[in-house]
Amino acid sequence: MFAARTITSSILVLGITTVLVAQAPVLDIKLGLWESTIVTNMGGAAMPQMDMSKLPPEQAAKIAEAMKGLTGDRTMTDKNCLTKEDLAKDSFMMPDNSKMTCKRTVTTNTKSTFAADIDCTGETTTKGQITVESLAGGSAYKGAMKMATTSRGRTMNLTMTMSGKYLGSECGDVK
Repeated sequence: MFAARTITSSILVLGITTVLVAQAPVLDIKLGLWESTIVTNMGGAAMPQMDMSKLPPEQAAKIAEAMKGLTGDRTMTDKNCLTKEDLAKDSFMMPDNSKMTCKRTVTTNTKSTFAADIDCTGETTTKGQITVESLAGGSAYKGAMKMATTSRGRTMNLTMTMSGKYLGSECGDVK
């Protein structure tokens, strides 16, 4: 009886440990300095209508142009340092917001592809999917993310495409 419980407990612990370890990304991707480009599109983020009839025409045109830029594609290129600890974090490829609790359900976890469903609750709710593919022997990647965030009864859809290239193993002062 005692031996059966011990074996059952050991199998249960091993099973839970295997599931937890399986959730850590196993992407074949080099650690070190990366240059990443992210193209973001925020649909449903339309600004409230403003009455600009009392503004001078040139000022109204500037405001209208600035507001147009808020809902189109935005491209950002940045350098970052990828460490072994970054890949091991439960928050890898998750929204970073202390006012939300997020759950990641890994759907694909291979050396070439990491994919997960994201579900966050809190002041806002966010649901979506993310996929990252390792390319060129781990010295490049591409990825995509689709998220829907709801706050105060309004939903904003966010789509991102990502790509990156490995620059070297030394990060210097880049974090």
